Amino acid sequence: MSAFIILTAALAAQATSPTTGTTEPTEATSEYKTGQSTYLDIEGGLGYATNPQFSLASDHDSGFGRISLHGVHTRISARTTTLVSAYAENVSYFSKYGSDQSLDFYARHDAAVSEKLRLFGDLDASYQQGGQLDTRIIGIPDVPPLPGTPGTPPDLLPPGSDFLSVTGKEYRLAVHVGGQLSLAQNDDLNFSSGVERVVFRSEATDTSYTAIPVSVGYDRRINTRTTVGARISAEDTEYNGPSSLRTITPQVTATTQLSERLTLSGALGVSFARFDDGLDANNSTGLAAEADLCSKTEHSHFCGRVSVNNELATVAGPSKSISGGLDYATQLDANSTLQLSADLNHYSSPISVVTGQTFSSSNYYRAAAAYTRHFGHRWFGGVNLSARQLTEDGPDPKADFNGSLFIRYRFGDVQ
Repeated sequence: MSAFIILTAALAAQATSPTTGTTEPTEATSEYKTGQSTYLDIEGGLGYATNPQFSLASDHDSGFGRISLHGVHTRISARTTTLVSAYAENVSYFSKYGSDQSLDFYARHDAAVSEKLRLFGDLDASYQQGGQLDTRIIGIPDVPPLPGTPGTPPDLLPPGSDFLSVTGKEYRLAVHVGGQLSLAQNDDLNFSSGVERVVFRSEATDTSYTAIPVSVGYDRRINTRTTVGARISAEDTEYNGPSSLRTITPQVTATTQLSERLTLSGALGVSFARFDDGLDANNSTGLAAEADLCSKTEHSHFCGRVSVNNELATVAGPSKSISGGLDYATQLDANSTLQLSADLNHYSSPISVVTGQTFSSSNYYRAAAAYTRHFGHRWFGGVNLSARQLTEDGPDPKADFNGSLFIRYRFGDVQ
């Protein structure tokens, strides 16, 4: 706890300190416009969904009306980056479903506390029912990446549900702290830890887990375009009840700039996992890999990603996972933007922690798109589209296709 207090105090001091110190802008921050922006979007829309609850028992289609609030604050200086995003939505259905609410709050701050050390902290909290946030592109400004992470644009969709949590109510809270220490001109040490809490509720199932991840990595710049290194990650996941999952994952890492606009980053290694249900313990070893390919221009960005996990924590229990996805955003003209995002997650060999239930291999697909047009000083309008599908052994929920027209008014800074 004392380490966390020291980190919090250091970040707070940097947030309020003047930006006229001797530290020069880092390579990441120099690519971004300094200054601050604050705004609140109020959005209303009308639409139609084929299975809005994403349920087996109640899969009727329905029209709906929705209203949302999205407040954003950013501040970028040579030494600090701050981002706060708060999103709240109410959807009222015209059939028997009543109303659903979704909430998502994200905040992060990082600061150069000295010429060699940069620290960060972030918090992410969300609530959703039936995976509603999986269908919403919640756009946030492009800001410098957290220390020790590749300079990729932010994901357009919030973190997705897994194959069980998408069928009920999910509460999620995650807090992380970490930083980057410069050991020499071309050598960096990266470190992070945190606490993550996920709770799932449905008519048939109540389950939850708490995870504590820890990661330490070393990077060396071998030339102006390429960085190589290594990291070791560990995670302790405690489920409600006696079950627990512990993983240790050593990996080699690399990032290379393929061209002026295109960057490839990845990690390759092996994961050692131990699952203990209170009666028996099972050990497993498997591949742990990830890759990201991103392109960024003045008016658009694209990111594609794939990952393989030997044992991934889900609300149903640990599962092997293969996932892939992409994000694309472009400014079509001075007044129009288009955003697209899609994800695929394949789960296999799940170990159930839910009493009386077993789970099979499954696939969860989700995709969303948003077209927005600025037609007045503070007025915007457009179209939201999304599609979701869950496939598994046995009956599957009916696919959910969702479309709506919206109008938006912005208070504060107009960008």
